[in-house]
Amino acid sequence: YGPDFERVCDPWLKKSHPDLHAKVKAVRDDDGNKGGEGDKDEAAQKKAAKPDAPWTTEERLTKFYEKYCADKISDVPSLLEKYAGKEDKLFIALVKKYGPEPEDPYYMDSEDEDDEDDDELAEGMENLEVGKKRRGVKAKKTIKFETRVVIQKVTRSKKKATTVVHGMETVEGAKLKDVSKAFSKRFAGSSSVKDGPKGKEIIIQGDHMEDVAEMVVKTFNVPGSAVFLDFDGDIVPYA
Repeated sequence: YGPDFERVCDPWLKKSHPDLHAKVKAVRDDDGNKGGEGDKDEAAQKKAAKPDAPWTTEERLTKFYEKYCADKISDVPSLLEKYAGKEDKLFIALVKKYGPEPEDPYYMDSEDEDDEDDDELAEGMENLEVGKKRRGVKAKKTIKFETRVVIQKVTRSKKKATTVVHGMETVEGAKLKDVSKAFSKRFAGSSSVKDGPKGKEIIIQGDHMEDVAEMVVKTFNVPGSAVFLDFDGDIVPYA
């Protein structure tokens, strides 16, 4: 492989053609180029340890009180009944009073590793040179992506929803890890970067579609015409 394969080509292949990337990786693993049986076993154990679903609202509140005020764990059922339909406001108030929420292990699988890939991919794509080289002259072309951010609400149960943001990697200067942290701080809940069927996506606890769209425009300087809201498959421009 050439010197740019690991730094540029491999992350690009993983993002744009995941099926082909998996086949190439399998061949490389068989040849002994990357990883061993011990690494595979460790990865399998980590994957097996990951929960199948995020915390329920009850589990989320229980974990919060386990961290800050164990004496109030017994009050969880009555609080959920009192704040039914207003759970987000409850957690915002609790975070202001006690501190940040405990991290849900469902959203903690490979965020740091993914962010490193994002940084390397962004750097590699910025420096990638396309075209024929002439003697004494270097033909250079910078690859640019069209900015397009799509925000949708995903309901996992009757009282549990998440907001999913696609396309933040197309925003100039935006690092997904920093964006995710900004969302987490703004909405007082978990936010993480994950691999989705169409590339990287940021998953935020709670239904915050329009607030997220407003934040993307004002905080990350994305034109309103490049931000879209996905209402059950119906894509609507934010502005």
